[in-house]
Amino acid sequence: MKYKFLGSVVLSMALTVGITGCGSDNDNPITVNPNAETDKVAAALQVEAQKAIDASLVGVVEADKIPFGDGSFSPFSRVAIFPTVKGTDGKIDHNATDAKVKALGMTFAKYVANTDEPKEDNATFKGANWIVGGVEGTSATAEEIQPHIIQIPTKKPINPNFPNSTKNTKKVQVIEVCNSTYAGKALGVKPIGGEKLPNGIYHTTALPCEVTFYNDEKAIYVDVLNPETIFTLFFTEVFTDPLMDIPAFKTEMMALPTQVRNEISAMVYNAFDAQKETYSKTAIKMGPIFSSMSKTLELPKTIEPYKHISYTTNDKEFTKTDAKAIAQKIMNVMTIHGNPNAGKQEATLYNALPSVMQTKAVAPSWRSARHEPLKVPGGSWIIEACSPVYAKEALSTGEFHTPALPCEIAVFVNPDDNKTIDVSILSPDFMFNGLFSDSMQDMNATQKAYFGNIISNIQGDLEQIISYAMENNVSEFGDFADGAEINPITY
Repeated sequence: MKYKFLGSVVLSMALTVGITGCGSDNDNPITVNPNAETDKVAAALQVEAQKAIDASLVGVVEADKIPFGDGSFSPFSRVAIFPTVKGTDGKIDHNATDAKVKALGMTFAKYVANTDEPKEDNATFKGANWIVGGVEGTSATAEEIQPHIIQIPTKKPINPNFPNSTKNTKKVQVIEVCNSTYAGKALGVKPIGGEKLPNGIYHTTALPCEVTFYNDEKAIYVDVLNPETIFTLFFTEVFTDPLMDIPAFKTEMMALPTQVRNEISAMVYNAFDAQKETYSKTAIKMGPIFSSMSKTLELPKTIEPYKHISYTTNDKEFTKTDAKAIAQKIMNVMTIHGNPNAGKQEATLYNALPSVMQTKAVAPSWRSARHEPLKVPGGSWIIEACSPVYAKEALSTGEFHTPALPCEIAVFVNPDDNKTIDVSILSPDFMFNGLFSDSMQDMNATQKAYFGNIISNIQGDLEQIISYAMENNVSEFGDFADGAEINPITY
């Protein structure tokens, strides 16, 4: 196990005495730190993060600070930094580093898939066994896991010494991890402090948890989508729910996201400690910093986190099995990554996509990242939609935003009416204005307009794909009445 934790206290000491150590000329010689390279990168990132934290706290009164964690949170957290692979000349070997990124992602995924965490460490892990999204069972080979590692493309080449191409495109490795205990609590299936969260199923698209691996010229990074962000931004109504007046519920609810965050970080460290990897263990806030609770809650009041579309029929009662089948139909219409027709929608649908209607220059090439919908507690089925074109644009703002991708769509039976199928989309408008706001605020008017158009096209394309699928591909489930659009839904 070779790592050095760089938290705020340790960092301040390191900056005071120097990263490599201290002492007089006649003291013991300085031992070279095998993590010196990654510690240096981490220290610089932590300094920038602290500046953002300090700026976010200006004018915030104590009573308005974020009431959990350390008083502030960011959408993304950098939990580990690995060194790149160097050639004999001391410069980065881009191809070997890209291979290492993929290998590290697989090492983590295999650990999660094949380890029963609570049995190994019940002091840290309080929930059920964690799994890799799409991988069931207690063991899995690399061949079985690989199809469930999502690769999000960027505009950058793997090796900048050669032209960008299909084979020379840098991709961020995304591993989605799920825990039935915590997902069940978030979705209202399992109790929190003796109570169940009402209408939890409508939060489905805020799951699962994502861990990403990628590199730049300086290092290889492991980032996660912060569960504290998911809780605060996507479960806003919980803060004003009467359940918060119940001490047991409030205590457990407020502690839940931090517990999830700690367990994900522990899995990352355990996976690589077992392989005796050299890396720096970090806890660096990435992206916009939220420190004021009142300001944090302003965004969900102006932009709905979710877009819900409801389809009702008079001659059939739906089951969870039907919901899965309908989700699969939507995926097939969207097309599926890895299939020969991936990214090539039927002509009628393609020509009706808002992005295509606006310009014929670039096809969005929508596809499902998975071959089957992802099951989560409560009977919801998740579709993960990805457009390589729009993914590259989104990640041009920084690859650390990757855990906010791909676009999530959920299909489930309406909890109050089993003759209604609900299809829910995690709002691209909300995602960009909330999780990408650090980059959006630095854009000029032209750039903001450009990204605003992209956001509108993503939302419009997804709605059109769903509408087309429901109107033309689910006839065996009965004749749907006119789709009733609900925005925002009241629950």
